[in-house]
Amino acid sequence: MRKVILLSLVVICAVAIVLGFFMPWARASASATKVANSLAKSASGGMLENSPFAGNFIRGLDKTTNKISEMGDFRIKIVVSGYDIPTLINKKNSQIAISIASVMFKDAKDLDKKSMLVYLLPLFALLCVGLAIVGLKNKIAVMVMTVLSGGIAIGGLYNLMTIDLSKLPVQISIEYGLWQTMYAYLIISAIGIAWVVLDLKEAKK
Repeated sequence: MRKVILLSLVVICAVAIVLGFFMPWARASASATKVANSLAKSASGGMLENSPFAGNFIRGLDKTTNKISEMGDFRIKIVVSGYDIPTLINKKNSQIAISIASVMFKDAKDLDKKSMLVYLLPLFALLCVGLAIVGLKNKIAVMVMTVLSGGIAIGGLYNLMTIDLSKLPVQISIEYGLWQTMYAYLIISAIGIAWVVLDLKEAKK
């Protein structure tokens, strides 16, 4: 009965993680002028530098920036879920998406490939449920679940709590979907620890 209760708690946490994947992970806002200038800088100094497209692109951005200045600068606001991040990153010109991904991956190298890793979070949640089911008869499966969920939670929460959001190109606030995901993994790890401890106590009787 005890193991069934612990398994049920793992399932609840896994559902929270899967739902959290589609909830807001971050809210971003940026000055439209600042984003336009940033894109122009990328075009003039990046891979597009020597292409015929770059000149037209920069001239178009200059006109857009001037129009924005005439109207009075406004802020671009966007809410992003875990599901949205890889799509936005692969557009390569989304400063907002890059800033959000920088919260999760402190090294910006190969960010487009790293961003795909977010899809593993709901899959690992389902894997934890599978390990918990196997754990009803096999203690090793519970240990694997504990280490896996603990590693994700500790790594994710460390990044969230140590990132300096003020240095990002846009203003970012972390939303409840990402916190829910990380804390649900942390709870799964705690359940795993309790599971192993109780099993050891039971074995000693």
